[in-house]
Amino acid sequence: MQTPALCVPAGSQPNRWETLCALQSLLPLLRKAAADLGRGDIVYWFEQADAEVANIIRGRPSDAAAIPALIALSPQTDIHA
Repeated sequence: MQTPALCVPAGSQPNRWETLCALQSLLPLLRKAAADLGRGDIVYWFEQADAEVANIIRGRPSDAAAIPALIALSPQTDIHA
C-alpha cells in the first residue's frame, strides 16, 4: 500500500493526518494480537476501526462520524469483578 500524501510528516509536530496514519499502521498489529488471544469480537472491532480510518484518510468525510459510533460499540470489559 502506498502512503497517502497526507501521511508524510510535514514538520516537527505530528498533525492529525499523521496521527490517523500511525493508528492505521498500528491496527493490523492489534488485530493480530487479538486473534492470537482468541478474541473474535475484538478482531472484528479492529477490522471495522481500520476500515473507518482508511475511509477518513481517503477523504470520505461522511465516514468521520463513524469513529465515535465505533468507539461506543467497542467491546467492554468489566474490571470491577
